[in-house]
Amino acid sequence: MTLELRKFDKRDIRALFSWFETEREALQWAGAALSWPLKRSEFVDLIKQHRGTAPQREVWAVTQGEIMIGHFQIGLNRRLRTAGLGRIAIAPHARGKGLSSPLMELIVERAFSHLWVHRTDLLVYTHNTSAIRAYEAAGFTLEGTRRETTPIGDEIWDTHIMSLLRREFDKRTERE
Repeated sequence: MTLELRKFDKRDIRALFSWFETEREALQWAGAALSWPLKRSEFVDLIKQHRGTAPQREVWAVTQGEIMIGHFQIGLNRRLRTAGLGRIAIAPHARGKGLSSPLMELIVERAFSHLWVHRTDLLVYTHNTSAIRAYEAAGFTLEGTRRETTPIGDEIWDTHIMSLLRREFDKRTERE
């Protein structure tokens, strides 16, 4: 069964929030910009940004049949010609089933579907090795590490920045 995209909406919030049981899990997924516990009102505000002909953010549900099995967001900056990927997640019941590659393919294709996008990038915590492997397999390059960016409990996490340029995406799609 193939993966499909649809705009994320209010009816999806409860299911998405159920994927994260602890502050650590939510922080690893959402970064520090969202509160813990996760708040519906914050997410409704994000959804509202995915309106109009030139949204600054896109908020997507990834479905397999009628079931939401993934989520991601794209922050769009036309001036800088960038698409910032974030809040990428696969539902717990769908993990370990080989969906990271098709999910990343869908995400990257969506980002570069905006013809003005020159660069996609993302931030990932350095300890999130499974996500890093998925991003590398999708063609992303590690650019550097932001040290001690995110305190949680007695820890302070480091963050990698990774990117994929339009010419790299185009070269990859020419080979397929």
